[in-house]
Amino acid sequence: MNKKFAFVLEIVWLVLAIASIIAATHKTINSSFKESYLMFIIAIICLLMYAIRRGVRKYSEKNQ
Repeated sequence: MNKKFAFVLEIVWLVLAIASIIAATHKTINSSFKESYLMFIIAIICLLMYAIRRGVRKYSEKNQ
């Protein structure tokens, strides 16, 4: 995979995670946690994907 594409994909996951956390917090403040827990789960998944992508990219850079 192209290095720039991998880096852009990593940034996209990070931006999605931050946006999900903001949206979930806003929904929790205006409604309840019962209505926004799915957004928090999405944020956690995005953060995991970011961490995995970052790890793969660092490993790839180290071995080249």
